[in-house]
Amino acid sequence: MTDNEDDVQASVVAWGTMRFQKVTLAPLVLVTLLGCSHAEEEKAKLDAIQKQADEKVTSAENQAKTKIADIQKQLDDTKAELQKAQDQVKDALSKAQSGAEDQAKSAEAALVTARQAFKAKAKLELSDANKDLVEVQGKVSKVAAKSKAQVTQLMQDIVKQQKALSKDIAGFDAATLDTFHTLNTQFEKDLAVYKAKIRTVKAKVQ
Repeated sequence: MTDNEDDVQASVVAWGTMRFQKVTLAPLVLVTLLGCSHAEEEKAKLDAIQKQADEKVTSAENQAKTKIADIQKQLDDTKAELQKAQDQVKDALSKAQSGAEDQAKSAEAALVTARQAFKAKAKLELSDANKDLVEVQGKVSKVAAKSKAQVTQLMQDIVKQQKALSKDIAGFDAATLDTFHTLNTQFEKDLAVYKAKIRTVKAKVQ
C-alpha cells in the first residue's frame, strides 16, 4: 500500500469516527434537553401549587381576622348597650326613689295637716259642749236634796267622760289614713254620751 492509499484510509476512518460520535451524541443531548424542560415544567407546576396554597392560607387568615374583628365589634357593641341599659336602670331607680321620697314627704305633710284639722274640730266641738257644762255647774249646789245624789253621780260620770274625750283627741296625733275614721267615730260617740249626761244634769237642776 502506497502512502496515498494510507492517507485516504486514515481519512475515511476519521470521518467515520466523527460521524459515529455525532450520531451517538445527538440522542444524549436531546434527552438532556427534554429532561431539563420537564424539570422546569414540574418546578413551575410546584411553584403554581405553592402560590395557590399561600394565597388560600393568606385568604383564610384574612377572613379569620375579619371574623374575629367582627365578633370583637359585636362584643364591644353588646357591652356598650348593656352598660347603657344599666345606666338607664340606675337613673330610673334614682328618679323613682327621689319621686317616692317626694311623695312620701307630701303624704306625711298631708297627714300632719289632717291630724291637726281633726284635732281642732274635736276641740271645738268639746268646747261647745263645755259651755252647757259651765252653765250647769253653777246650779249643782242648789239642786234639791232628793236629786243631789243622782246629780253628784252624773257629774262624776261627766268628769270621766271628759277624760275619755281628751284621750280621743290626743289619739289624733298618731292617726293614720287607716285609723282616722275609727278615731273620729269613737270621739263622736263619746261626745254624744258627754252631751247627754250634761243635758240630764241640766234637766235636774232647773
